Amino acid sequence: MKLTTSSLVNPRLRGHVLALATLSAIAMIAGSADARSMGGTTTTTTTTTTTMGTATTTTAAIPVLDARSTTLVVQQVNKTMHDGVNVPFWVFCANGMGGGGGCQLPSPTLQLGVGQTANIVLNMMMAPQEAAPYQGHTIHNHGMDVSQAEDGVPETGAAVLGDTYTYKVDSRYVGSHMYHCHVHTVKHLEMGMYGALIIKDTDSAGNLLNVINHGGPTYDYEWNMVLSAVDPAYHANNAVGDSTVFSDYNPKYYLINGNEGLSKTAVAQAFTAATGKKVAIRLVGTSSVNATFSIKNASGGSQSFTVYNDDGFALPAPQTVSSVTVSPGSNYDLIVTLPTTSSTWYPQVTYTSVRNGIAYGTVYTSLAF
Repeated sequence: MKLTTSSLVNPRLRGHVLALATLSAIAMIAGSADARSMGGTTTTTTTTTTTMGTATTTTAAIPVLDARSTTLVVQQVNKTMHDGVNVPFWVFCANGMGGGGGCQLPSPTLQLGVGQTANIVLNMMMAPQEAAPYQGHTIHNHGMDVSQAEDGVPETGAAVLGDTYTYKVDSRYVGSHMYHCHVHTVKHLEMGMYGALIIKDTDSAGNLLNVINHGGPTYDYEWNMVLSAVDPAYHANNAVGDSTVFSDYNPKYYLINGNEGLSKTAVAQAFTAATGKKVAIRLVGTSSVNATFSIKNASGGSQSFTVYNDDGFALPAPQTVSSVTVSPGSNYDLIVTLPTTSSTWYPQVTYTSVRNGIAYGTVYTSLAF
């Protein structure tokens, strides 16, 4: 990991291996934010009240589910991109949401406290899936040390036609992680089978604490950003099994929380907080390309922030920087302190090729205070 005063870059291609989309150089990983609906859909204003404060977002809310007792199903959802192309996705969603239109990209955020026991049921009824040998789905907690029986990896014996995942985590894991399907990962991850997994610290009574890591600083607002890219060829009907489609990766669309955010006037998500407060931003890197996060003020200048966690683990020392590069399968937790005077900033992500560093495009959000 390379650190400078201006950027925090993690060049490692995470080897528990999430979606690698090319044989040549696309990174592999197999092993509560809301999102603004774009691409012709109707936006609504949602006020999210938490123990931290009240954040107003122009959103379709991404559900936050209690991992101690939740059932997930798999559904297909279709998303119209900015150029009119309709792309199918497979997503996890809370049991009972599918018929009411509640399933969306990305999948729900799962939240678990230290010392609590996760009990996550994967119900495969009516789930879209491939033919054998890539049939079925699992839930894999990327980068977390759980027992092999709860790890969701078919190659080590995980059931693929439905399962219950039960595990506990300790205080080392306080921070952001991800979960994803580990069946034919190159296909299923690209299809949208991923979500944020947030581990919270707890007090002696078991209440969840708003701290960035165990023993770390508190924050007033929390904003989860799930970063992803889309190669439409991987979503086509012929992209199954060992298709040659998977020999290369050519992304066309770039997302934050499932939305494109093509400009500062058409953002992927608009987030509102109070002046002088601290906002925790959790970057969850599910894409198969690199993603460089930065914050620009209204004049285009860079705003610094402090990174506390790398892949859900506390850094030896916090790093105050003006950008951080999220490589495939990476996660970072940071805190930005807002000024005491009102303004609007533009947190943004520029997606770049892992092969040659060429920039694909930038996705914009806004942070008003």
